[in-house]
Amino acid sequence: MDADVVRVLDGLVLAGGADVAPERYDQPPDPRTEPRPDRDAGELALLAGALAADLPVLGICRGLQLLVVAHGGALHQHLPDVVGHDRHRPAPGRYGAHPVRFAPGSLAGAVMAGVDRVNSYHHQGVADPGRLVATGWADDGVVEAVEDPRRRFLLGVQWHPENEADPRPVTALVRAARPS
Repeated sequence: MDADVVRVLDGLVLAGGADVAPERYDQPPDPRTEPRPDRDAGELALLAGALAADLPVLGICRGLQLLVVAHGGALHQHLPDVVGHDRHRPAPGRYGAHPVRFAPGSLAGAVMAGVDRVNSYHHQGVADPGRLVATGWADDGVVEAVEDPRRRFLLGVQWHPENEADPRPVTALVRAARPS
């Protein structure tokens, strides 16, 4: 990773998109997994630089999944096999919505105070958060938020706050990235 790239950043958003390659968390690929190994390599290198510089980091959907994998965790490659329904990605191009709860005293709980429902568009999910702490869950038990309380700001959300009328996680990242 070119250190000059990280040096000019105030914070990092890891956006949604393609599945994380299962080889990154030592699993054989499911036929329904659609990875982008090139994107994984670039984003994981950028994330490593951001973590080394203690930059604020927000992972959105795939970004949460990258955070988990970078912290030694693993993913469920196809959530319907685990939870028995398609509510997290009802149809191609169509978002779902579901109840959510957050751990009291967590960053996710503080950022999302008063929110009890989020949108959803993913078929993969957290199987093991690794060294991160799960702090948000859907009503079916799927992990919806992870964080590292030892860092000044590292939050992963499984939903898409950029598509919400109240994009609190994005606002929280901007605040954390402001120079003191």
